[in-house]
Amino acid sequence: MTIPSSVLESWSNQGATTTPKLLREKIEKKLLGENSKIQRKNELDIYIQGSYRNNTNIYGNSDVDIVVQHDATFFSDLSALDTYEKNIYESAFADATYRWDEFKRDVIKTLEDAFGKGNVEIGNKSIRIDDGSYEADVVPCFEYRKYTSFGTSEYERQYIRGIKFFTTNERRSVVNYPKEHYANGANKNQKVNTRFKPTIRIFKNMKKKLVDKNMLTKEEAPSYFLENLLYNVPDNYFNNSDVANRVYNILKWLGDNRNSLSEFVCQNEQIYLFGPSQEQWNETDAKNFIDQVINLWNEWV
Repeated sequence: MTIPSSVLESWSNQGATTTPKLLREKIEKKLLGENSKIQRKNELDIYIQGSYRNNTNIYGNSDVDIVVQHDATFFSDLSALDTYEKNIYESAFADATYRWDEFKRDVIKTLEDAFGKGNVEIGNKSIRIDDGSYEADVVPCFEYRKYTSFGTSEYERQYIRGIKFFTTNERRSVVNYPKEHYANGANKNQKVNTRFKPTIRIFKNMKKKLVDKNMLTKEEAPSYFLENLLYNVPDNYFNNSDVANRVYNILKWLGDNRNSLSEFVCQNEQIYLFGPSQEQWNETDAKNFIDQVINLWNEWV
């Protein structure tokens, strides 16, 4: 017996939407307030990322990821520029006056003063706030510019916007493109009659079911990777109003293409989904996820 359409429809529903917005507003108020230690606060860009931002959160999600991006300083990738363009770039900008260590220190101090030091935990990639009534993971970062061209005028300076920060433990640089991720997901969702995001929520609920049945661990299939995995499924597989047929056809496509995972890209279309970095998935876990979801589908009781 396969998973009933009624269950799939239930799984497609979005979880809470009000709490994340209120959390962002509360944290933003503290970071922009008169007691904030952050320099040049007018150049902060504070926004939600992850499943809440992308409307792919399911019931039971609790952590809210909030990006605190400072645009006064930015990092750049000039690898696509030629020597002439690089020389123009070098003459266009002065050295940064607000550095990463200072900014992160100021964010931490502001949050500790606002919410209490005991409620703020410094993690490797984010700062967790937990005051008993809510939890949020705050990610301080600078703007990251992946330049595709650079000329003497602003019109000739084109780049892809991302973010960059350094981990606490290893001081390892991490680059991501949350705004590109959001824009590409929204575009795909529109192209398939708004069926992309509900389908992601179905797959997230299937993963949750597999974890509950001890057929999978959370670490094997993080929700972010599932969203990126489904982004690689061709649009026509989502253009089916019958939810059971849609999920079946997507599962079949994933099974048929499980040996082509190295070609898959992240939803931001800037990074490959699979690879050796800690921000990429490994093919063994992905294949196991695909196999277990197919098993769940075929053996539903």
